[in-house]
Amino acid sequence: MQNLQISYPVYFLILIAIVAGVYALSLYFRDRRIKENKSWLPYLLGLLRFSAIMGILFLLLTPLFKRYVSETQKPLLVFLNDQSASIQEGSSLEQLSALSEAKQTVKTDLSDSYDIVSLPFGENLGTEDSDSINNQSTNISTSLEYITETFEDQNLGAIILTTDGIYNEGKNPLYADLQISVPLYTIPLGDTTRRTDILIKNVLHNRIVYLNDKFLIETDVQAYNAKGTRSKVTIYKVEGDRQTKLDTKEFTIGSDDFFQSFSFELTANQVGNVKYRVAVSGLNNEVSTANNARNVYLEVLDARQKILLLTDAPHPDIRAIKRLIKENKNYQLEVKQADDFSGTIQGYDITILHNLPSSSKKIVSTLDQIRKRKMPVLFIAGAKTDANTLNTYQDIIKLEGANASVNDITPIKVNDFDLFTLDEVDGQELNRYVPLKSPFGEYKLSPTAKVLLKQRIGSVATDYPLLAFSDVNNHRQAILTGEGLWRWQLYEWQEFESYKNSSPMIKKVLQYVSQKKDKRQFRAFVSKNSFKENESVSFDAQLYNDNYELINDPDANLIIKNQANEKFDYVLSKKNNAYATDAGRFPEGNYTFSASTNYNGKELSASGKFSVQSIVKESYDLTARHDLLHSLAEKHGGEVVYPRDVSTISAKLTQNAKIKPIIHQKAETTPVLNLWWLLPFLLFLLILEWFLRRYFGGY
Repeated sequence: MQNLQISYPVYFLILIAIVAGVYALSLYFRDRRIKENKSWLPYLLGLLRFSAIMGILFLLLTPLFKRYVSETQKPLLVFLNDQSASIQEGSSLEQLSALSEAKQTVKTDLSDSYDIVSLPFGENLGTEDSDSINNQSTNISTSLEYITETFEDQNLGAIILTTDGIYNEGKNPLYADLQISVPLYTIPLGDTTRRTDILIKNVLHNRIVYLNDKFLIETDVQAYNAKGTRSKVTIYKVEGDRQTKLDTKEFTIGSDDFFQSFSFELTANQVGNVKYRVAVSGLNNEVSTANNARNVYLEVLDARQKILLLTDAPHPDIRAIKRLIKENKNYQLEVKQADDFSGTIQGYDITILHNLPSSSKKIVSTLDQIRKRKMPVLFIAGAKTDANTLNTYQDIIKLEGANASVNDITPIKVNDFDLFTLDEVDGQELNRYVPLKSPFGEYKLSPTAKVLLKQRIGSVATDYPLLAFSDVNNHRQAILTGEGLWRWQLYEWQEFESYKNSSPMIKKVLQYVSQKKDKRQFRAFVSKNSFKENESVSFDAQLYNDNYELINDPDANLIIKNQANEKFDYVLSKKNNAYATDAGRFPEGNYTFSASTNYNGKELSASGKFSVQSIVKESYDLTARHDLLHSLAEKHGGEVVYPRDVSTISAKLTQNAKIKPIIHQKAETTPVLNLWWLLPFLLFLLILEWFLRRYFGGY
């Protein structure tokens, strides 16, 4: 009975027993007809009725039957197989085939006692073993980490690692934080002999450079068993099938284990994804020449913005502004006086107007062009500024009552300003700065404007704006209602020996006004600009309706072109109101892409570019590292098993007392009502009672 459970208190059993007993007694206790036939018959019939009623009432208490079941979990044996290209370079096909057959025999021998999993790895861990040995990099530590994390809640018995010990991605597996609590057996492959070789070990460079900037490409050259040999490393610029030599450095290999770094200073003189090739001259009897050159790709951007600083007259502020802007190499500044300016702003990206418009130089034509083109503009208002014209051509403030006089004002930093961050500027320090000269008058701020600095006139804090911004109809504007930046710079240099606050402030102001919102209805993006050969290239695209809501009703197509102008066509998948696709892997080279769709009868398109870099990591070093495999096996309680002895693994695992099955016992509960024979048995009791009553004359 200890395996039976009911959903009600135990005293319910007593109650149903009383109910069943009273019911049985009421039927047979005073039935004289049955007693006259057989004196024992009422007792038997009462017992049958009591048992049947008691059983039915007991089932109403939803009893459960509990039992314990034992399960045996076999140890898990994981075969990790290195399928990187260095395995094929360092071992013959016959050796690899013989090893595969030997491991298959071990799996067959142990299949009854072990659950066996076989996984390949290279740059990543695979999910299904295969005969393909072509991975272009090896990451041993990540593969081992994955095994220990994935199977930590299972009965992991042992790991058998087949590799040459060469890794070129991830951590050194000997020092990685591997939580391996089971024996690790290693099967070493490859050749440990150090042969003559010279190679480009690493190439270091910025992925992005700017047009006309100088940049460095640093390369590491390594050589083995070539002491006393002379060589040279050369860098080329590659355009299609043509290579242009840019620089060469000669050197002498001073030891049999040689390493030296070389730097090449180049100038970015071409916009786009530019390909360079670094190559080292080969040696006699060299084991491999595949690692003698590396291709690198740099994205050269023309991010320079041309700034027009237009002034009413010479002023010390002009030199101060020039000094701040020239700190940023992406800005190209031209200073013009209004009298000498042609009047056209074509070719400029940002305009700074100092003391303009003025009463004598209203520059209405220039201001009309700025408004029509929605050119980013920074107004610097001073004593000569004409308030009426200024009010007409900007959407930030209205200056009323101006009379050509000025106030001495100091700045108050607004802490809740949210257009951009300006943590570099210390508001408490600004309070101590030399005052600027601000036009006298009443300042009324536009509802759409945001204020970064307010004016303190003397000791009185006001709500008048000193530095404020506006973005109306995608036209970004800023206004500084004070002249005298040169005074700030003199103060900063005296106090800090740097332009501590004015420099980041002007930089952020120009960044804000020059940023334009992307209002294109259709956009397409590649996930990044530079990929490796073993990485998939993915794209996403966005389409907006006239209410600027994200939609993906029409189909969208993608075309990718390589340098030979070959096309690869894709249909973008629809996902979450947008578009996306994984185009897969591409060989080394520069590529362009264009995406297109048709929305409301209008053709929309977007384009871009990306590059794919080759991976030759498996050719860098073909010397097998069996010492690493010995250390790994020793550290994790296993041992090294050479390919010729793989058949002994079965015996080693069988004799290891720590590897054994685990018996799990679990409780299972099932409703007693599910017992198939129970209801027929209760029905049999009632039928037997009825039969005996009829047989012995009871009705």
